[in-house]
Amino acid sequence: MANDQERSTFSHAPLGGYRAGQRSITNRRGISRFEMMRRRERAALRNRPFIIGALVFVLLVLAIPAYGFYQRYVVPPTEIAVQVEDRIYTRGDIVNYIRFFQRLSEDLGVPFELGTSAFEAMQTLQSNEIAYHLAPRYGITVEQHEVDAQLESLLGFVAETTADSSMREYRTNVEEAKKQFLNRIGLDEGVYRDFIRKGMFKDRLRAEVGSNLPRIQPHAEVYQIVLQDVSQGTINRIERDLASGRDVSAIVFELSEDPNVQRTGGYIGWLPEGVRTDLDSILFGHRANEDGSKGDRVLPLKRLSGGRYDETTQLWTAHIVSDFTEAREISDEHFDALANLEVERFINEHRKDFYTSISLNSEVYDWINRQVRLNAIVPTATPESPFTSLEDLGSSSGR
Repeated sequence: MANDQERSTFSHAPLGGYRAGQRSITNRRGISRFEMMRRRERAALRNRPFIIGALVFVLLVLAIPAYGFYQRYVVPPTEIAVQVEDRIYTRGDIVNYIRFFQRLSEDLGVPFELGTSAFEAMQTLQSNEIAYHLAPRYGITVEQHEVDAQLESLLGFVAETTADSSMREYRTNVEEAKKQFLNRIGLDEGVYRDFIRKGMFKDRLRAEVGSNLPRIQPHAEVYQIVLQDVSQGTINRIERDLASGRDVSAIVFELSEDPNVQRTGGYIGWLPEGVRTDLDSILFGHRANEDGSKGDRVLPLKRLSGGRYDETTQLWTAHIVSDFTEAREISDEHFDALANLEVERFINEHRKDFYTSISLNSEVYDWINRQVRLNAIVPTATPESPFTSLEDLGSSSGR
């Protein structure tokens, strides 16, 4: 009973600033802790736009260099450079293709000429891809073991033994050479194997197309004479010597200022039509008669051709046909050159059957060559861009 009374008395005791539900409140200048919290929340809400704005500003400041890095280093390697149907080669692929042959060249101790390699690489990859699409029409295939053999050949390995122990040693050396080469070029094996494989399709298409070329063709025997100071007197002297029947080689050896004349005597050799397209018109061309029939040769035998002046070397070059035959067997070297021309003509003829594109301008050209130079073991010369005034060499064609 006494305890109940005490509890009752305690429950009704004066509380001053205390209110139910706010037991731990500490009064500060008559403001409760809950009120202070509400005021802080309202202040935070007022300041939130400024905080968000500051964060956005910081993010924008950070985004500028990030975007520059993305545009400079991430985007370019992924941009499309060559396309045939659904097969796409990016700028990065072009660099890898050049690097592959750059390393092969450097391993053989041959200086790598950068030159117009970007343009040539794009053309080659596109031609190889078109040849790959044309190959099934001629039953052309390339097996994996053939790709292996081609790579071994490129690395300078040729199997010349069948003994088991020697073959095991040979295979060990080949695999080690491949491993080291792969580490040097930094490419995935599937990448360079695809480069080799597509090139083999083109080589086999070339053999198929070249099989139709006649081995016996007209040939012209040609000499070249180089002069620095051309005068009418010099030309008259050459023509008089030729008309008198003097040996062509003796005339060229005596008068030509070609630095190689001591070694070659100015002799180019027997040429079939197509090997020197710049000379075909004068070596094999005939003038037309009034009735449309074939007339005299454009360049008669043992006559001096019109000269061509090279501003770079400041030399004047002319040619003399010493002999001509309608039937001569083509040399292997010239046959290969004609077969290469024929397969390119064949591919260009069928290019319209496929969707193709090449994107190359001065910016792309410079970017690719810059990446190649960065990866060169031996420093390469910086070539002058041939696209200084061109916007885009690339064009697309549909079926």
